[in-house]
Order: sequence, then C-alpha cells, then structure tokens
Amino acid sequence: MLAQLQQAFPKIGEEIVLKAWNQCKENVDKTKDILTWLTENTITLQQQQYLMDLFQSFGTKLEKTTISQTWKNCNQILVDTRMKLLEICATSNLNESQEENEIKINREMCLHILWNITKHIKYRQIHKQALYSYLSQKCHTLGADFEK
Repeated sequence: MLAQLQQAFPKIGEEIVLKAWNQCKENVDKTKDILTWLTENTITLQQQQYLMDLFQSFGTKLEKTTISQTWKNCNQILVDTRMKLLEICATSNLNESQEENEIKINREMCLHILWNITKHIKYRQIHKQALYSYLSQKCHTLGADFEK
C-alpha cells in the first residue's frame, strides 16, 4: 500500500509518506488527503517535512486549513508558524474553558433557583438581590464574564 501511495505522490518523499500513513493510522483515504494537502502547500522536500511536522504536532487540535493558512502567513518559516499555532491553540483552549465556566454557572444558577423555591406557595418569589449576589459570586469564582 505504501508503494502505491508513493507512486501516486511521486513529488513527496518516502519518509513523509510513511509519516502520513502512520499519522492517519494506516487509513488510505485520510493519508491521500494529507498527501494531497502537502502537495498543494509545499514545493521542496524540506517544506514537506516541516509542514508534516506541523501537522503531526497540531493536526488533532487545529484544522488543516488553519495550519496551511498560518504556514503561508508566516512565509513558510517553521519557527514562526509553530509559535503562531501554539498561540492559536492557547487562545482556543481559553475560549473552551470560558464556555465551560459559563455552562457551569448556568447550571448552578438553575439549581440554586430550584432548591430555593420553598414548599409554600405564597413564598415562591426569589429575592432579586440575593440571586444577583449569588450569580456575581459564581462568576468571580470561575473567572467568567459577569456582564454577559
């Protein structure tokens, strides 16, 4: 199978085909997709090696289009591209944790409201200021944006 891939992509180095094959867990379609992507975004064997290394490092965290666009924006310089991709990953991780915090706050606020509704019908109003204070405290604890 590797020989067929090598024949289908003669401009790509043998070791890069092997890396792509291993990265894609020996899935032919995924490997062809990666090799096509490498062919479209590189010229020299060294560039193929660099882009494959970037894909191995960031392929599970970022889309190929993000990697290749960053590669082009950084003038195909490996170190600059790697630093920019690390920055993108760090930013996306912060956004995900921020979203998780907001979901957690929503869930806790709903539970707080439900547990604080008393059994007596005439007391089913929730004190607005107490609820506001509780929400403010939760947002501050989890570092979420209170104004949202």
